Amino acid sequence: MKKIFTLLCLLPLTTAFSQVEGTWKLAAEAGALAVGPSLTDLSWYSNTAADVDTRACLFDDEYVFNADGTFGNVLQSETWLEGWQGVAEGCGVPVAPHDGTGAFTWSEDVAAGTVTVSGSGAYLGLAKVHNAGELTSPAEAVPSITYNVTLSGDGNRMTLDINFGPGFWQFILEKETGTPPPANIEGAWVLAPQAGALAVGPSLGDLSWYANTAADVDTRACLFDDEYVFNADGTFSNVLGSETWVEAWQGVAEGCGAPVAPHDGSVASTWSADATAGTVTVTGTGAFLGLSKVHNAGELTSPAEAVGSITYNMTLSPDESTLTVNINFGPGFWQFILVRPTVEATIDGVWRLLPEAGALAVGPNASDLSWYSNTAADVDTRACLFDDFYVFNVDGTFENVLQSETWLEAWQGVEEGCGAPVAPHDGTGAYTWSYDAATMKATVSGEGAYLGLSKVNNNGELTSPAEVVSNITYDISFSADGETMTALINFGPGVWQFIFVRDELPTVGLNEEEVNFAVYPNPFTSNLDVRSDENMESIQVIDITGKVVKNVNAEGTFTSIDLSNLMNGAYMIVVNANNSVSTKRIIKN
Repeated sequence: MKKIFTLLCLLPLTTAFSQVEGTWKLAAEAGALAVGPSLTDLSWYSNTAADVDTRACLFDDEYVFNADGTFGNVLQSETWLEGWQGVAEGCGVPVAPHDGTGAFTWSEDVAAGTVTVSGSGAYLGLAKVHNAGELTSPAEAVPSITYNVTLSGDGNRMTLDINFGPGFWQFILEKETGTPPPANIEGAWVLAPQAGALAVGPSLGDLSWYANTAADVDTRACLFDDEYVFNADGTFSNVLGSETWVEAWQGVAEGCGAPVAPHDGSVASTWSADATAGTVTVTGTGAFLGLSKVHNAGELTSPAEAVGSITYNMTLSPDESTLTVNINFGPGFWQFILVRPTVEATIDGVWRLLPEAGALAVGPNASDLSWYSNTAADVDTRACLFDDFYVFNVDGTFENVLQSETWLEAWQGVEEGCGAPVAPHDGTGAYTWSYDAATMKATVSGEGAYLGLSKVNNNGELTSPAEVVSNITYDISFSADGETMTALINFGPGVWQFIFVRDELPTVGLNEEEVNFAVYPNPFTSNLDVRSDENMESIQVIDITGKVVKNVNAEGTFTSIDLSNLMNGAYMIVVNANNSVSTKRIIKN
C-alpha cells in the first residue's frame, strides 16, 4: 500500500531555543528596578513593595522576545511616565517612540551574556535608560540598547543590568507562566528536525555539554521520527516504530535498533499538565520525552532503574507549533524542542462523500451555502450517492466508481432517485486527473468525469447528458490530517461545495485481496479484532506518515490487538498470511 502522506522536515536548521524567548514582566517585588554606583551598591533608588500596586501600569508592561527575532513592548493602555517625556509623572498613555508601536528586533550573545533590543523606542525596564546615559526627551531615543543578562537555573527569572555612565541600573524580570491550557499540547509531537533539538548543559543559559548537530537529524533518524502522543483522554504514548536510538546503558550497542523495554512504548501511560506551574508529567514506567534515560533525579544506568513518572518544565510557542521542555536532572539541565509532525496531504487515493449533513451544499458564494445542503437523513435515503467513489490513481488516471446505482435527476431523462448510472456519467469513460499544488486546483478530464454531482461544471449545470463537458476544475483544500478534502466550484450563479473523506475501494468485484480478512469494530476505541480465512503470520498497524506503530506476531485465524495507546485518527492495518499481504483502513475514535 503506497504512502499517502510524506513527513516534512520544514523547519530551518537554526540554533537551539533561547531561554530569553517568551514574554516577561518586571518581578512583582521590591527591588525589581534599582540603580546605584555599582552592581554591588544599588543604593540610589529601588522600588518598594508598595510600588508594585501604585505603579501597576509599569509592572503589567510586557517585554516580548519572539522566536522569529522580533521584539515587542506591550504597554497596555497605560504605562509609567516621567517628566522627561513632557508629561506629569504617573500612569498615563504611552508616549512615542516608547509606546510599543515601532518595528523592533532582538538578539542574544550567549558567549558575552548580553541581549540587545533594536529599534528606536525599544527598551527593557525603563524607557529612559540606555548605554550612554538617561534620555532627557523622547527625541533622544537611541536605535539599540544592550543589557547584560543572567538567567536563573529554571530559566524563568532574568536579571538585566546596564552601565549607563554614572552608574548601573538593574531590572529583574520574570517569565510569564500563564501557559495555555493543557489541552493545547494534545496530539503528537516529534523532536524538531534541527540542530540543538536536544541539548544539555550546567544551566538553561548554558547548554554547552552536548547538542545534536544538523547531520544527526539524518544519522539518528530513528530518534527524530519517534512520536510523543498526548491523547485527549489523558493517556500518553511513546510511538517508536520498529527502531529508535538505543544506548549502551540499555545493554546494546549505541545506534538505531529495536526499542528496549520498558522504554519501548508498550507500557500503559498517562500525562497531566499544570498550567500554573508550566509543567507536564508523563506517568508510567518507561514513559518519557526526548531521551529515555533522563529523569528528575539523574540519568539511568540500566533499564531496571526506570522511574514511574517524570516531570518536565514546558513552554508552548504562541502558535502552538513548538513545545520546548526542560528538566533539571541533578548535575544540569536537558532541553528538548518538539514540534508537531507536519504532513503534506496528497489528492491521490480513493475518496467518497463525507457521510454527514452538509457534505454537498450550494449557495451564492463559498461563505453562504444557504440554497441547499443535504441532511443527515439523506446519507441513508441517498445511500447510492454516498457510496460512490472518486479515485485519483497515481498513474494519472481517474475513475468514477458508481457501483450498480447512483443518484439520478430529471435532467438525465429519468425519475429522480437511485438508479443505474446514465451515460456518459456512468464511470465507463477513460478519464485522467491533474492537480496544481500551488493554486490547489484539481482538474478531472474526460467526458463524464466529475466530483460530487455530475451536473455541475465550470459553466453552469447540465440540462441534458448531451451537454457533457470534457474537463472540470475544482478548488481543493484539505483538513489538517489530510483525511478530508473539500472541493469548491464556481458554476456561474453560485458555488457548489463537496466534502469528501478518504476511503478504500471495496474488494468485491474491484481489487480482490489475496488475504481475505475482516476487522471489528471499525471504527474502534481500544481493541481491534482481526479474523482471517487463513492462518495469519504477522500484523502491522501503520500511521498516516507511513510509520509502523504496532507489530504483532499473529498465530491462527483470530487475533485481538490492544490499540488503546494510539491517538485518534486513521491507520492502515497490514495482514501477512500464507506469503500474501493485504491491507485495510481502520479508524480510532
